[in-house]
Amino acid sequence: MMWAPAAALVIGGVALACGPVGGDVTGGHGPEGAAPDERAAPGGHGASEASEPGWRLESFRDLVVEVPASWEPAPAPGGDWCAAVEGRPEAFPDKPYVDSRGPYRAEMAIGCFSREEEPDLHGGGVPREYWSPHVWFAATPAAGGIEEVPDGRVSSNGWSRLVRTVDSAKVFVLTDEAHLDEAGRIIASARQAEVDHHGCAASSPIQAGGFVRPPAPFDVAQLDAVDTIAVCHYDLNSPVGSPGLLASRELGGAEATALLAAINAAPVGGGPDTPDTCAKNTWGNTGIVPRLTTGGSVHEAYVYFDSCFGNGIDDGTTLRALTTDNCAPLWSGRVVHWGGSAAPFRVCHPGSVPAVNPTKTS
Repeated sequence: MMWAPAAALVIGGVALACGPVGGDVTGGHGPEGAAPDERAAPGGHGASEASEPGWRLESFRDLVVEVPASWEPAPAPGGDWCAAVEGRPEAFPDKPYVDSRGPYRAEMAIGCFSREEEPDLHGGGVPREYWSPHVWFAATPAAGGIEEVPDGRVSSNGWSRLVRTVDSAKVFVLTDEAHLDEAGRIIASARQAEVDHHGCAASSPIQAGGFVRPPAPFDVAQLDAVDTIAVCHYDLNSPVGSPGLLASRELGGAEATALLAAINAAPVGGGPDTPDTCAKNTWGNTGIVPRLTTGGSVHEAYVYFDSCFGNGIDDGTTLRALTTDNCAPLWSGRVVHWGGSAAPFRVCHPGSVPAVNPTKTS
């Protein structure tokens, strides 16, 4: 196997490169020839928990799928893989995982060329030596005129890619022979859910953009305690009313208590903002809806964090500033802050450097 960097064609900040593709392809529907739809788990309006110990649920848009608990979230190699591995042979996951990259992840404007003589089941032209079994998600229909990958199974040289569409989302699994049974179960478990296992709705009013405020105002300062805080991450470029959930996670116990205290301790007025660094009719690509549950009550706040203004935690009554204590705990697993305005990013990720992403314009 050989690879070498190639000159990149950069269009709109995206690097494109071409390389030879070939190899034997076996078309099919899934392990043992079964079509994914024939083995689908029952659908429903909500999702509560995985069906067996050792498995957990992951959500994307209105899709919920079971994955092995040992497949932890990690970023998959992308089209800039050759720069990432420069002097770092262990740059990518070497165990099965769930891809934590999102739709606004910054990618270096570099073209990487691989001389793999087989179909690119992984995507991004990543050489097979950097492949590991993993799960990833995509919206459907694909944005930007990108060709849809058909459902079913394609196999080549000991690897298989399984794909299944559930309403507005696709789930993909790349697997070697050793993990083929797990891959089949992952695909078979995919189902539609209007509300995921953490209570996050597939669609939220926050998707209206423009720093819209929560429709059910409350005063977070009046909450003396909280049982859990679900972190629901939304795509603000998905039209309101359509599925826009990107990922979710949940904090409980001491973590939830500490986050509630940090929110209440934050200065009133929002921020950090640098309004002179962008146009006034823009806002960020994503937002978070924390669902604060105490007893039988649930309250939803809105969190804005990737614009040059309008940042903060809004309970509909008061806008509070982002601080390291109330922002850093939001991010883990597949809930990822890919970039945006530098000021809030530095607060939420002290010591890190933000990747500047485009903002949405009204």
